[in-house]
Amino acid sequence: MPSKPRVAKGFSAGQSGGSLLEGLLAILIFSVGMLSLLMLLSASLVETGNARYRSEASLLASDLVAQMWTGDRSLTELRARFTEPESEDYRHWLAAVNSRLPGTSGATNLPTVSIDDKRQVKIKILWQAPGDGKIHQLLTLATITD
Repeated sequence: MPSKPRVAKGFSAGQSGGSLLEGLLAILIFSVGMLSLLMLLSASLVETGNARYRSEASLLASDLVAQMWTGDRSLTELRARFTEPESEDYRHWLAAVNSRLPGTSGATNLPTVSIDDKRQVKIKILWQAPGDGKIHQLLTLATITD
């Protein structure tokens, strides 16, 4: 006579393995939750870095505008001091940009400063964070008057 399959004590033949399945499902749900939290943390760290670089770029642009307000504010002097790549004021500011923002050295992400005939200043700062394929930009507009 064939023997009946053995069933664990307290379970009927249809209930065997149910606890194992529930345990595996609980582990799966927990794992998905932990993975989601890790992804959220990773995105948070990336955005924190981006915010830091935006803040640095804003401070650098404000610093340049503040330098323009000091000294001779004639249009020719402003252009000579801050838009000419060989001028000492521009080179000093560019060195600060290169030291505080990533991916700004080189011809592709070079910051630009332009001053039109109405003394409206346009400062464009580009940077690229390490491992980020996207180039970020800050554009600052100001008017320097007498």
